[in-house]
Amino acid sequence: MMMWLVGAVFKALRVASNLVFFFEAQRLLGCLIKPTSDERVQRVDQKVLEAAGVELRHENVKCAGYKIRTVFCGNPTDPPLVLIHGHSMSSSFWYRNFADLVNMGYYVIGLDLLGWGRSERPFYSGETVEDSVHFYMESFNEWRVNLRLEKFSVIAHSIGAYLAYEFAKRHPGTVTRLMLVTPAAIEQRLSLLTGIYFTLTPQTVARRLGLLGYLLFEMKFPKEEPYTANSLKDLTWQLNCRPTPSGDIAIRHLIEFESWNRPVVKRPFINSLEHLEMPVHVVSADMDTLVSIQSVENLYRALVKTGTECTYNVTIGSNHCPFLEVPDQFREIVGKYFDRKMRAGA
Repeated sequence: MMMWLVGAVFKALRVASNLVFFFEAQRLLGCLIKPTSDERVQRVDQKVLEAAGVELRHENVKCAGYKIRTVFCGNPTDPPLVLIHGHSMSSSFWYRNFADLVNMGYYVIGLDLLGWGRSERPFYSGETVEDSVHFYMESFNEWRVNLRLEKFSVIAHSIGAYLAYEFAKRHPGTVTRLMLVTPAAIEQRLSLLTGIYFTLTPQTVARRLGLLGYLLFEMKFPKEEPYTANSLKDLTWQLNCRPTPSGDIAIRHLIEFESWNRPVVKRPFINSLEHLEMPVHVVSADMDTLVSIQSVENLYRALVKTGTECTYNVTIGSNHCPFLEVPDQFREIVGKYFDRKMRAGA
């Protein structure tokens, strides 16, 4: 009996040592394909933005001691339009829309939210939903004050739409027109896969799993042309690898698991609606695998019930990012409400 036990212990130790060797080896190999410097990330980012079709200006805006990467295009005398990205993205993901929005008569400003993209990534130490929202609200408000943005329009995507609405609610009179594109965290119940995605974030996988993380990224990253063209895939991987748990961890605190297979949103979008004194435009995608079209329709109906002036449009043949996947359709939808050349007194 004793010999069997000793043999079992040594077998377990051998398996454990092999596992440690495997994970350490693939982690070290993974370092070879991770970004080695901010300069390398910048080069890939520039490749993406070369396809924007409009002249861009870059600036790091200081907010609360941190730098917020910001992209500008268009005429500074035109009304400002702010673009807010979603989870695991940056302002560069709007590269197919910059020129269209400038042609509509706007001074377009895209920012990388604090903790995302090429903005700085302060270590996130909050624990509550309010801590998470405050992390973004404080930095975003200081950012817009530093840029002297007293009134501006907003187009926001996914979790960025959740945050944009929260800002508009807390700062009445500041946002003049708001578009919510496939907004996330609408209802309390989440699918198991969505809950895992927001909890075990792509950034955590990329930072900790090295080569294995890269292989998972290769397996899961969309294969369609909009996501692979113009180095966008490379940019996504490198941004996900940037060190320090920051924006991804702040978003993670919006989610909790009531049981192992029941993830929920702690403060659902649809439960925190108020009447807004500005037009709100909601856009969904008919093939969205992250946020169902029914959830977006429910949000639209709930917004209407608050007395907010609200419209709703559906993009056809698009998943979660219609601005990237079907930019022509997206331009037509945005043009209905934002094109200053077509709308008097916008």
